[in-house]
Amino acid sequence: MSADAANGAATVQMPEAAAADFIHSLFKPAHILVAISGGSDSTGLLAALAEHLKSLPNSDVTLSAATIDHGLRAESAGEAREAAAFCASLGIAHVVRRWEGEKPKNGIMAAAREARYGLLADIAAEISANVIVTAHTIDDQRETLAMRTARLNEGETGAGTGIAEAMLFDRRVWIVRPFLACRRADIRAYLGARGMSWLDDPSNEDVRYERVRTRKHLSQEPALFPRPEAGAARAALSDAAAAWLRDYVTVHAGALCAINSKALAADEAVIAYALSYLAAVFGGEPYGPGRERMRRILDFIGESRPGRRTAGGVVFDLRRDGLYLMRESRDIRPLVLAAGAVGVWDGRFRIVNCGASAIRVEAAGPTGTMEFPDELPKGAVQRARAALPKVIARDEGATVSVTITPYLAPFDRFLTRFNFTFANRLATCLGREPYMPPPL
Repeated sequence: MSADAANGAATVQMPEAAAADFIHSLFKPAHILVAISGGSDSTGLLAALAEHLKSLPNSDVTLSAATIDHGLRAESAGEAREAAAFCASLGIAHVVRRWEGEKPKNGIMAAAREARYGLLADIAAEISANVIVTAHTIDDQRETLAMRTARLNEGETGAGTGIAEAMLFDRRVWIVRPFLACRRADIRAYLGARGMSWLDDPSNEDVRYERVRTRKHLSQEPALFPRPEAGAARAALSDAAAAWLRDYVTVHAGALCAINSKALAADEAVIAYALSYLAAVFGGEPYGPGRERMRRILDFIGESRPGRRTAGGVVFDLRRDGLYLMRESRDIRPLVLAAGAVGVWDGRFRIVNCGASAIRVEAAGPTGTMEFPDELPKGAVQRARAALPKVIARDEGATVSVTITPYLAPFDRFLTRFNFTFANRLATCLGREPYMPPPL
């Protein structure tokens, strides 16, 4: 069935159809890890997948489940046990993992989400699952779009696509949302028809959280749904920007981005998309400059007068032969790594300490010696060279042994399928291995 066409024409699926479509779309063989909290959405997702797989005895698909106990409420351990009992009733292997350690006082929901994905990825690796599924619904999508639109009005960028149907986490495993076109009410009706119950999380009524406040507000609004073409448009923009990278961009030493002047005559939407992510990568940030700062950069480029501007910790150096991007030389903090430790320095480089003693990583500054091609502008080279990492042994006389690879801050932790083509092309520009392809 469909939502009101005048309100966005989003196709709404019933749970059974969504589960069948997902199983059909998977590359086989497959091992699915379902994240189940015990709430209606995740319970319905697991039940619908299990039901469909029973009708496909030779599907070459394995189903497992996991519950992450965040330890934020006294009832959470008991809820995890109830989820385990439900999985046992379906004959599905189940794992419970607890989020240990001190919890932050601020940003608890974001921290919990990070912890949940990390623990799920660990479990997936342990049981050799090649895809994780979560039960985000079209209701969650509406809330996310509303929250991102509110932030867009405050100057941020990237509101239109909402939750992606698939996302690569930490370059390790794809997380897919098969129920993203399903209504919560339909999922509950599906469970009710089968005599299956679910748990209600009281935090879903806690108005201290932005999502809860947004949900309550949307309950008073007409049934607006995300436009399905938004994701396709974003993917098409990613493709176009990837071709733009291929044709016009060269990256030197992971620190200096040279953009041919011909690139600046391309469609502004492509330039804005590409430059926003390039600024995020070369500034070591998960997000590009906000809307207003990006507008100023585009206007500066459009004037075609040589000069420099900064945004998001990145210098945009416009010259007659093209545009050069490099990290601004200030606010680069050192990183200390113990023997055998791995870390990300300045959001731009992944450092592995392969030696037997601790190291300190800092900006090379004026002493930087990295070689660059002679034809590049000397001023741009000096800035880029100064912002490269310099590794120092903490113990006098100790041998330094490290591996250093570029880190793509907007993509290496969370890469949506929308941005996959562009991210892969940029990884190639930086000499990185390609990202893991989606499992469907």
